[in-house]
Amino acid sequence: MKKKHLLLIGLAVMMGILMVGGVSAQAKATNKTVTFGQLTNKNTNRLAAIRQAAREQILKQTKSKSSKVAAVYKVKLPKHMTKKATLTATGLRMNLLANSFKVKQITIPYTQLQGKILNRYLPKANRTTSVKTNKMVALTFDDGPDPTLTPKLLKTLKKYKVHATFFEVGQSVSRYPKISRAVLAGGNELGNHSWNHPDFNTIGTAQTVSQITRTNRAIFQATGTLPQYVRPPYGNITAAEGRAIEQPIIRWSVDSRDWSYLNTTKDISEVMKDTHGGDIVLMHDIHAQSVAAVPTIIKRLKAKGYKLVTVSQLLNYQALPGLQYFGAGDYRTAGK
Repeated sequence: MKKKHLLLIGLAVMMGILMVGGVSAQAKATNKTVTFGQLTNKNTNRLAAIRQAAREQILKQTKSKSSKVAAVYKVKLPKHMTKKATLTATGLRMNLLANSFKVKQITIPYTQLQGKILNRYLPKANRTTSVKTNKMVALTFDDGPDPTLTPKLLKTLKKYKVHATFFEVGQSVSRYPKISRAVLAGGNELGNHSWNHPDFNTIGTAQTVSQITRTNRAIFQATGTLPQYVRPPYGNITAAEGRAIEQPIIRWSVDSRDWSYLNTTKDISEVMKDTHGGDIVLMHDIHAQSVAAVPTIIKRLKAKGYKLVTVSQLLNYQALPGLQYFGAGDYRTAGK
C-alpha cells in the first residue's frame, strides 16, 4: 500500500509538471513580436491612439492619483513605426524608457485597443465590425456638469433607456465630481471640453494643451478614467493643437443653437428639422429649456426609428487622435 501511495504521488507530481509546462508553452506560443507599423498599417493617427491608451494604462497600473496625470504626458512613448511590441494572451505588451513612474513595461488590454490597431491583431471579441449608422444618432451635451440640470437630464436618459455623450468643463467637474461619476454610472460617455471654455484659436498651442491636461486631470480625479475625446469650445482648433492634444476631436453635424434661443419649443423644432442618421447633435445641459426639450426629442427620434447612441457607438469605436469627427463617416484632419 505504501509503495502504491508513493507511486500515485509521483504520477501526480509528474502530471503537474507536464501541465505547468504545457501552460507555459501555450502562453509562450500566444506571444508574438510585431512592429507598430504592422499594428497600425503605418498610420500615425493609430499610433497616437496607442500612445493615448498607454497613458491610461500607466496610470491604472501604477494606481496613480490625479496629481500624476500631467506627468504621464511626459513619458516617452513610441513614435516610430519600426519600434516593437508583443501581442500576449491578455493585451499588447510594451517596454518603456526610463520614466518618473518607474515602470519598465505595461500591457494594454485588448479592450482598450479596439479600433486603434488593425483587426487581425485583436481577439475576435475585440474586433470592430461594420455597423449601419443610417438609423443611429448621437446626442451630445456641452458645458456641464450642472448641479441641478445634469442630474435631471440623466434621469430622462435612464427613463427612455438611451445614452449620450457629455463634454464637460474642467472647473465644473472639480466642483461637482459626483455628477461626473453619475454620468458614467448611467452608461454615458464623458469628454473633455476645456478647463474654462476659451477659444483655442486665441490662446495658442501651449495654453490649449494646458487646458486639456488640466481637465483630463479633473476628470481622472473624479472618475478614475481619462476622457477619450475632446470637443474644443466653439469648435475652434488648429492643426498644431490637434496634433499636440493626441485625443480624437468631436465636432457636430447638427447645432441646436439652444444657447441662443433658450426656448424649449424652438430647440425641439431645430433638432428635429436637421437631424438624420449618422448625425452628432450639439446641445447643452446648462440650460433648463434645453434639458426640458430632451424628452420630446428622444420620443420623436425614436418614433422615426432612430437609435440614440454614444459618440463611440456612432463612430464604431474607431475615432483617432489628430482627426476631428462631425458625424458617422465624416471626418477630417484637425484644424481643417
